[in-house]
Amino acid sequence: MPSALARLDPGLRNLRLAVIAMVATLLSYACALALKHAEHLTLNLVVLAVVLALSLSRTDRASEPGERLVAILLLPLVAVAASDVGTLLAQHATIGDALYVAAVSGAIWLRRFGSHLAKAGTLITLPFVAMLITPAVPGVGHPDVLWAAAIGVIAYFWVAVIRVTAQQTGFVTRPTTPTTPTTPARPQTASRAQRQPARRRLPASTRMAIQMAVALAAAFAAGRALFGVHWSWLVMTAFIVCSGNRGRGDVVYRSALRIGGAATTGTIAATLIAGTFAPGDVASVIVIFIVLGLATWLRPFNYAFWAAGITSVLALLYGYFGETGATLLPHRLEGIVIGAAIGIAASWLILPVRTTDVLRRRTADALAALTDVLTAITTAPAELEARARRFAHTVTQLDEIAKPLEAHRFLSAIRRPGPHVADALDAARDANAAVSAIVTSTAANPDALSDAAVTERATTILKALGRTRRALGGRPAEPPSADHPDPGPPVPDSSLEQALTDLDRALATFARNAIADLARSA
Repeated sequence: MPSALARLDPGLRNLRLAVIAMVATLLSYACALALKHAEHLTLNLVVLAVVLALSLSRTDRASEPGERLVAILLLPLVAVAASDVGTLLAQHATIGDALYVAAVSGAIWLRRFGSHLAKAGTLITLPFVAMLITPAVPGVGHPDVLWAAAIGVIAYFWVAVIRVTAQQTGFVTRPTTPTTPTTPARPQTASRAQRQPARRRLPASTRMAIQMAVALAAAFAAGRALFGVHWSWLVMTAFIVCSGNRGRGDVVYRSALRIGGAATTGTIAATLIAGTFAPGDVASVIVIFIVLGLATWLRPFNYAFWAAGITSVLALLYGYFGETGATLLPHRLEGIVIGAAIGIAASWLILPVRTTDVLRRRTADALAALTDVLTAITTAPAELEARARRFAHTVTQLDEIAKPLEAHRFLSAIRRPGPHVADALDAARDANAAVSAIVTSTAANPDALSDAAVTERATTILKALGRTRRALGGRPAEPPSADHPDPGPPVPDSSLEQALTDLDRALATFARNAIADLARSA
């Protein structure tokens, strides 16, 4: 069992992060519950505290002290605004719906102005997403706006305190921010003629904001017309499948996982636990937190686990407030299906972002970072480790879009076996493993980088990499496979030479299998 767990979660990193998230969530819940009893407030505040703490634990892991200060000032203001919009959603639907759509889509549009405003946009959406859980709960009103602000501060405080404590004690490692290389990337990935049309295109963040606005507006209209008080099912699903849109394929893949998780595991589990607890039973609250903890831990492995967990949690929540969760589940599944269909339609028909475009851009970033790694080997050995971290970060960004592409490759192989653009993902991972081996070897023997054979080998790979990058931009002088033949068997002279050979092989695989299809998809 331990070995299986180690394979599932190396170093128990995701489990540790889940523990941190649940500790912060439980402390936020306890404070909100104490406030509720002391001030005779609504249970909406308690739900808001749980949702905010859980969401902040997942989205705010790498914030700097200055960003935390801005966040703890911004979040209460946003919570107040969200509370006011929540009141309008219940009392003046048209106005409330319009303001909700404007707030969420506007937060996404902020991403075009840099990473700091992108983080602010993410923070803005959290209270608005939290609202979608509570409108469907019977008897739960909207809290006083000042108490909503207090809950925002409490949730952020506990998330920040628990995270910093965990990092200081070594329970988890602090996320590292990738450094910007001191030398520019040499070969360009596209010609000037190719780049000019791209400048006239709307930025991806603007397109995603427009898609989100259309999807939410349609979800509000359909939800209120078809599901009455449970309109939030459609709106929540449309938001989830369109949020963080990494291409049309990603939207379809997440929609399938959300529907599948809610329809299978979540529905089965919710049916088994429905009716087990009486309304207001404290035991159901304990089960809710257990399920949330498991879903938080398993979410990085597959989103279906999260969808199943949330379905079970909502069944328990409805039961706590006196509604039979089992009777609501079929209708909730219908709402999820319709909401997912709305999200897919918006992402495919409204200024679509192609998955291959995202893959090509992130692949170009990875190859540029790898260029800097190889340049460090030949000219700046002291910067090798920092540049290797930046390359690893770009590979992580590629992994974020991997699953829908790998699923498409699997289905395509049934009909037409052969190279696929997803092969770029495998090559990037292999290259990252090779770069890690290079860093390890040079750390053990720093003088190895001064070896003329190593420098010559790195220079040869660097030239081949330049040809590959130009090919990715659609400017190959000749077929990439002819430029970069298979490097042949590994050189066993040293671990460093072995790592360089592995890197060369990874680039050769990429040039043979993926570069042509990626360049043609431009």
